[in-house]
Amino acid sequence: QPMEIPPQYPTRYPPQYPARYPPQYPPQQAGPQQGGPQQQAQTDPGAARVSYIRGDVSTQHSDSSEWSAATVNTPVVIGDHVSTGKRSRAEVQLDHANVLRMSDESTANIVNLSRTQIQLQVGQGLVNYDVMKGSEADVEIDTPNVAIHPQMNNEGSYRILVNSDGETIVDVRKGSVEISTPQGSTQVERDQRITIQGNADNAQYQVASAGTRDEWDKWNSDRDHAIESAESWQHTNPYYTGSQ
Repeated sequence: QPMEIPPQYPTRYPPQYPARYPPQYPPQQAGPQQGGPQQQAQTDPGAARVSYIRGDVSTQHSDSSEWSAATVNTPVVIGDHVSTGKRSRAEVQLDHANVLRMSDESTANIVNLSRTQIQLQVGQGLVNYDVMKGSEADVEIDTPNVAIHPQMNNEGSYRILVNSDGETIVDVRKGSVEISTPQGSTQVERDQRITIQGNADNAQYQVASAGTRDEWDKWNSDRDHAIESAESWQHTNPYYTGSQ
C-alpha cells in the first residue's frame, strides 16, 4: 500500500512558472566578477528567516528530498520550499522590507533572493506579500498561470490566492502591481481585484473591486505594525533581517 503523505507537507508543486529572470543558484563560475564590492554585495545570494509560526510549518532544502519541521529563525535560502499544514500560518522575512505570509495548506519556493532581486513561486493556497518602506528589491511572485510584479520603491500589500493551476486571484490592498502572462500585461491599482483564469498559455483576466477585508487582512496589518514599530530600528542597520 502506498504511504499517505502527511497533510502538513505539500502533495504537489507545479513545475513551471512564468519568469522574468532565471534562478541564480548555484552561482555561475564562468568569467571574472564584474563590478566593485558594493555592486557584488547587492547581487550576492541572501538569506531569509522564518519569523512567525502557528501550527505545522515545514521546509525543504534544494539539495534534499526530506521535509523538516521549521522553527522561528529557521534560515531560508535560494531553492528552499516552505509549506504550511492545516490551520497553520507562517511568516518569512526576506529582508527588512519584504515579507511573505502564508495561510494554511500553502506552498512557496524561494527562486531568487538578493538585495536587489527577489523571486518567489507560490504553488497553492492563500498568501500575502508585503513591501514596507525602504525596499531596494525588484520583486516577482509567480503562480502557475501568472507573474505578479509589485511596483518598485513603493510600499504595498498584496493578497494572492492560488485556487488551482488555472486560477489565481490577487487583491491589491496597498500599492499597485503589474500582472503578466505570455499574452501581455496589465496594471492593477489599490482596492482592485484581478482574477486570472486558464493556464499560462491562454490565461484570461477580469478586474473588479477588491474583496472586503477579513481576519487574514487584519492579522497581516498587525504583523506589519509589529515589525515597523520595533525599537531596534533606532539602534541597528535596518537591512539586517530579524534585528527587531
